Amino acid sequence: MSALLEVVGVSKSFGEIAAVDNLSLSVGGNEFFALLGPSGCGKTTLLRMIAGFERPDQGRILLDGIDITGIKANKRPINLMFQSYALFPHMTVFANVAYGLEMEGLRGAELAKRVDAVLELVQLSALAKRKPAQLSGGQKQRVALARALVKRPKLLLLDEPLGALDKKLREQMQIELKRLQQETGIAFLVVTHDQEEALTMADRIALLRAGRIAQLGEPRALYERPNSRFVADFIGQMNFLEGMRVAEGFAVPGLGLFNAANLDDLPLGAAGALAVRPERIAVQDTEVAGAIAAEVEGLAYLGQDLILHLRLDGHDRPVVARVHAANPITMHVARGSRLWCGWSPANSLILSE
Repeated sequence: MSALLEVVGVSKSFGEIAAVDNLSLSVGGNEFFALLGPSGCGKTTLLRMIAGFERPDQGRILLDGIDITGIKANKRPINLMFQSYALFPHMTVFANVAYGLEMEGLRGAELAKRVDAVLELVQLSALAKRKPAQLSGGQKQRVALARALVKRPKLLLLDEPLGALDKKLREQMQIELKRLQQETGIAFLVVTHDQEEALTMADRIALLRAGRIAQLGEPRALYERPNSRFVADFIGQMNFLEGMRVAEGFAVPGLGLFNAANLDDLPLGAAGALAVRPERIAVQDTEVAGAIAAEVEGLAYLGQDLILHLRLDGHDRPVVARVHAANPITMHVARGSRLWCGWSPANSLILSE
């Protein structure tokens, strides 16, 4: 994939605080890319530098091979969609979407054609004459998106675009944004702190920590093969069992020896943590050779899944198991139940940092 956007060695500090620290990445020409991370990790500062609202202290930003580092925001072929939507309340949906094109001097039939086409794309043609006060949150979000898309930018930046929506609508719009990105062929770069949002929409994710990239890759790679405890803990939920690499395997005090997919990467004598996803833990109500005995300390019913907090015999920290509702065990398990659990070595990793 050829790079549309290239961020090369970019840094930005505010006083003593390094918001972005010598960061480099690239975004393809038809890619949905996510900048993910906790508050204060630098993702919004990086977005603002790409948009042109902040100037990097060092480094370069290139778009289609052209250095745009010193170009003003309004001169860049980039659009930014804000979380607040910032719609004009006195204008209709049509007028809100047309505004940017009118400022560029477009009028008449060509203007109407461009606006009608993008309203149809976001499924708002029937609401073209309404004003923002007559729209739902999801409809306002679509208007803001249409206004950004109608100018046909090379790159669309989205700053926490779904943060103002309720959970169900947010999940619907995640799929919708992905569809629109694929249909328009415009590169999308989204900033979010919501790991589920990034996993659902993005082709690739850059997880940021303290102004640097902790890990960059496809969603499945970050989820299945995190390169550190920070990544494993931020992307989804993870159980950690502290231990040490010994000749026979990975020793966890009170539980014994374990194998893992990357056991050979850890040197003898090194400390680390055996990492296992809750959905990878198999749970049974009858004793099985090699399984670990446990007691249910708590449980939460989520409809499609049952979340179990298990106190493993010989271990002082509980682990979390996620059991699908189709498993018969979910019909009778309760707090205090005795269970046996285990996992495949292929579904666990040892993380040393």
